[in-house]
Amino acid sequence: MTDPLPPITAPQSRAGRALVGWSITGLAEATNVPASEIERFEAETLRPDANCQRAIRSALEEAGVLFLPEQGGTGVGVRLKFPRQTVKRLQTWEGEGGTTGEDDIH
Repeated sequence: MTDPLPPITAPQSRAGRALVGWSITGLAEATNVPASEIERFEAETLRPDANCQRAIRSALEEAGVLFLPEQGGTGVGVRLKFPRQTVKRLQTWEGEGGTTGEDDIH
């Protein structure tokens, strides 16, 4: 059985945060992972355990980041699942008590 949320790389974490406009502190709040640990992970001076990396990935995915797997030697990557304004509208909607649900946009 494959892991549903494989660990991510430090560059993917940095890029994912940049795409959604999160600081390290914002990501720490979303994951309950200490900001110092995220900072060291992204600086590639610490390799956190797989659970920490999965928490980071999960939070970024919830914010609209899509993780791209290795394909034909092009390397892993990230992109926004939705345009930035759509993500902001969804976050506002959900923050105001709007209903949430599974999306089917990939």
